[in-house]
Formats: sequence, structure tokens, C-alpha cells
Amino acid sequence: MNTKDCFKLGKFTKPFRYQGEVILWMDVDDRSPYSNIKVVWVEERKSLVPYMITKLKPHNNRFVAKIEGVNSEQGAKSICGKDVYLPISELPKLNNSQFYFHEVPGWTVVDLNTGEEVGEIKQVLDHGPYPMLDVDREGVELILPLPTNFKVKIERENKILKVEIPVGLVDVFTEDDDECDEDIFAQ
Repeated sequence: MNTKDCFKLGKFTKPFRYQGEVILWMDVDDRSPYSNIKVVWVEERKSLVPYMITKLKPHNNRFVAKIEGVNSEQGAKSICGKDVYLPISELPKLNNSQFYFHEVPGWTVVDLNTGEEVGEIKQVLDHGPYPMLDVDREGVELILPLPTNFKVKIERENKILKVEIPVGLVDVFTEDDDECDEDIFAQ
């Protein structure tokens, strides 16, 4: 199993009590599809190793996990801080207005309002109040916001992401700087 075949589910954060249980934090919007997982994968020495979960119970907004072979607080401490992965095949299926961030790099962005092809997605940036698309438009980098109130349509089979783009946003990135300077001085 390789990390390229997986998605990061979350992390073992800290020991829970003294019998070897650990807190499993899941970095997902909906934890319910993962409430009965029996195996997770953890990176050790640059490869993924399976960890068998013998017990998983909700605890506040996290889970308490009992891992096979981990029977002490010291054993639990030894796995804390490690990222936890699952195979991509275990991701829940999404509808045509949702997508996983890892699946869209390389896809084409189309302006939902005009039907114009905007460019190719390089990555999804998830560092602010909402995700943003980092798009290559013929060598020019565009950053397109994806707040929850923007319309999005997905054509998975064609690898096209249709996004509601505010009028003039693409121009901000693609206009020649000299034209902008001339407009300022013409006033």
C-alpha cells in the first residue's frame, strides 16, 4: 500500500487512559462512514503498515481506538502523532456538486456562467475560510475561490469542474500590468 493510493483520514493524537487506547482525530466533514473501520494504515519507515482496530467508540468530536498489540500507555504514546490513512476506494461516493480535493488536479475548469474553458487545476488550496482552486491558464496562475454559496457542477467522466466564477475575476490575473497602470493615470 502506498500513500498515493490512499487519503489521509486523520491522526492518532494522544493516549486515552492507561490501557493502550488512543484518540483518533478524523479530518473529515462527516465521520459516520468511518465509525466501523477495522483497519487503518500508518506510515512507518516510508511505507504504510496496517493497524487493526479492535474497538472504536465515539468520544466528543473524535474517537477512542483500541489497536491490536497496543496494550499500555507507553505503547499508545509510541503511535501518537502518526497520520492515519485509508485506501481511496473507501471514500464515500459523492454527488455531482461535490468532489474530493485530491481528485481534481489535472481537470479542466469551465466558467459555469459563460461556458468558457478557464484552465487546468494544479491543486486545491485549503488554507482559508473556504477552499480555492490553483489553476494554470496558459502559464498564468489563477486563484479561484470556492465558497459554499458558489455553484459547482462536476463531470467526473470528462474530468471537468464547472465553477461559478465572479465576473472580472479571471481578468484580474490575466490583464497586462501596463494596461492597468495606463488606466490609473488616465483618470
